[in-house]
Amino acid sequence: MENTPDIDANVQAAPEDQKAAEPKKLSVGIQFRHAGKIYTFVSTDPTILFGEAVVVEAEGGNCVAFVASPPKEFGENSPKELRRVIRRATPEDLDLHLKRRERAVDIGDICREKIREHNLDMKLIDTEIIDGGAKAVFTFFAEQRVDFRALVKDLAGLLKMRIEMRQVGARDESKMVGSLGPCGLETCCSSHLRSFKSISISMAKQQGLTPNPAKLTGKCGKLKCCLDYEHLAYQELRKGLPKLGTSVECEKGCGKIIDLNILKRECGILLYGGGMVRCPCANAKPLSKDEREAALAKSRETLEKEREDAAKRGRNRDRQKDRRRGKKYDGKRKG
Repeated sequence: MENTPDIDANVQAAPEDQKAAEPKKLSVGIQFRHAGKIYTFVSTDPTILFGEAVVVEAEGGNCVAFVASPPKEFGENSPKELRRVIRRATPEDLDLHLKRRERAVDIGDICREKIREHNLDMKLIDTEIIDGGAKAVFTFFAEQRVDFRALVKDLAGLLKMRIEMRQVGARDESKMVGSLGPCGLETCCSSHLRSFKSISISMAKQQGLTPNPAKLTGKCGKLKCCLDYEHLAYQELRKGLPKLGTSVECEKGCGKIIDLNILKRECGILLYGGGMVRCPCANAKPLSKDEREAALAKSRETLEKEREDAAKRGRNRDRQKDRRRGKKYDGKRKG
């Protein structure tokens, strides 16, 4: 009997072969501006490199973006309906992207003139053209809410484009504009920070910094983002150290902590009997309330005795002076 191929087996195997032939989907981090937010896109090209320009799907059409993290496999919970990385950007794509940027600068100048005409209290920061050149997005900073309806109407009629206005805060303005910080380097927000954390004055106090607004605020007028960099380290180093104002006992006597060097783990102690000493925090023993009262009482007695001794020495000097002058000492101190 002649052997015939199993047609059903071939039919069932076809989908498996087709599935195996499909390219594997990879996760790619994409950013649209330097130090901007990273979005997750899908790509089938594992050779895409960090920082490379690519063409991606966007609202209203395709646009040029940049790779912020190279392709990698999805985890267990991979998101659905992600946008795709279409291909690497060609010289024509980059040229078109540059022309749109140049046109956005011209449109921004027109918007600034219209802002002055309408006498609006707002500062234009950035202009972007999207949707294949059919929409202009104007980013501005203002302290209060601004009624820009008349401005949008004028811009739409003049530019023949859809207009979108986006208001941002002081920190976002500093990030988009960019500047040099007091350290001499580019500000962190415009160079590498992708999101802002909450910064409080307690971070500066915990690091032993003087609460001087002129030194702790950045170009945006808010507390510097770099206060957060060493916050966790100082929290760990501060564990086990006494607080400022704590009454302690050291080799030189009892006193109150008025200074703390967290990195060296040293404290400055103002002695109850007068004077200031520095010693390792490990050698400073905290005093209880009763021990503190006893130390204060002892220091008062010591001070009173020192005053009496000083007054006695003064009277003896006056007595000797009077004897040398041939006068009788009357028991009163000479002023």
